[in-house]
Amino acid sequence: MTIHAFHLFLSVKICQGSESVRNSREIVKILHTCHGESPVIIYSIKSEERVCSVLYRNKDYGYEKMQPDSKKKSIDSRGNTATFLLTKHAEFSSNGHRVKIVIVGSGHTGVAIAIAILFKRLASELILIDTNEDLAKAEAEDIGQAAGFLGNPRIIGTKDYSFARDAAVCVFTAGTQVEKDQDQHSMLEPNIEIFKMAVPNVCKYAPNSIIVIVTSPVDIMSYAAMKLSGFPPNRVIGLGTFLDSIRFQYFIAQKLGLSANSVQALVIGESGPSSVPVWSAVAVMGMKLKEINKEIGQKTDPEGWGELHEKVANCDNDLIDKKGHSNWGVGICAAEIVDAIVRNTCACLTVSTFVKGCRHGLEKDVFMSLPCVVGRNGVQSYIRHLYTTEEQELMTKSCRAIYEAQKPYLDRLE
Repeated sequence: MTIHAFHLFLSVKICQGSESVRNSREIVKILHTCHGESPVIIYSIKSEERVCSVLYRNKDYGYEKMQPDSKKKSIDSRGNTATFLLTKHAEFSSNGHRVKIVIVGSGHTGVAIAIAILFKRLASELILIDTNEDLAKAEAEDIGQAAGFLGNPRIIGTKDYSFARDAAVCVFTAGTQVEKDQDQHSMLEPNIEIFKMAVPNVCKYAPNSIIVIVTSPVDIMSYAAMKLSGFPPNRVIGLGTFLDSIRFQYFIAQKLGLSANSVQALVIGESGPSSVPVWSAVAVMGMKLKEINKEIGQKTDPEGWGELHEKVANCDNDLIDKKGHSNWGVGICAAEIVDAIVRNTCACLTVSTFVKGCRHGLEKDVFMSLPCVVGRNGVQSYIRHLYTTEEQELMTKSCRAIYEAQKPYLDRLE
């Protein structure tokens, strides 16, 4: 099919009932034409009046009017602005490159993750699912009204799990809100009940998706999601100590007077107070701080670097005390995990992953945070690291804390 837009002098035969105009010399602009007996849209200028006609080319290559309703039909009387404005609608290809991301839970954390994902232009379709459908719809509408600045994604709020169909990534934030000084293990009972309903329903419609868990306690909830979904372990990722690592990096950079992205630092193990700061890996542009200060991070350290990990562990409590919740750091970090999956960046992140027969001293199956390579298939591999004896001992302790907390719920997850 060829599109033409030009002025042309030609004779046109317009037939309407018994009336006809022969050998009329008109100036016409052909907007669309094709070979054979196909419609032709003619915009005719005659006697200072504008007439929009639909003609077809017959076998004799003449032009005849197709079932006219009136002798002259004005543009304004067409009744469908979109049909007139858009001369041809492209057919939607079901195989087009569309990325659907689902967020289960539309509270403060869910909305923060949604905003972070949209600002990174990762999703062409974003679904907010919540049992409170009015809240989900309101949040979706609020964000959607500014979609023109976010790449024009489709944003939907609903309680219907079928909207998760064919999603690439499903992020779970649903659960009870964390309170100040609350033991995260105390949230296990209600959150597992929520997951027993939400996870199977979402995975039924998105069987090929990657699951990202943000709900606390994230390590045990990631284990629950793996069991409830039936997904292979690599396709279930917990936020883990990723945010702890970023905060650790931030506080070290502040102490050194550098930008945070100049510092390499990681926190592993359980997300929370029993997390393990890997002081042996802290470096600035490849220069390890432990080579400068042999006692860095220890109680005998005269510079008091160990206080930074305490600040990391208390961050959530401080933020909850000041603003009632902690959401933006979580949202940005969760979006980074989604980015690594959608764009297959193979980023190295300290996320919670399944460790079968833990290699850190406790032969139990748990989810815990380790340095991982994250890409389109989820956790694609682990990164080996030579930990010190003290770090290995702390990892064993952290691993045991996770297992002991999840042990009472193992039978209920099978």
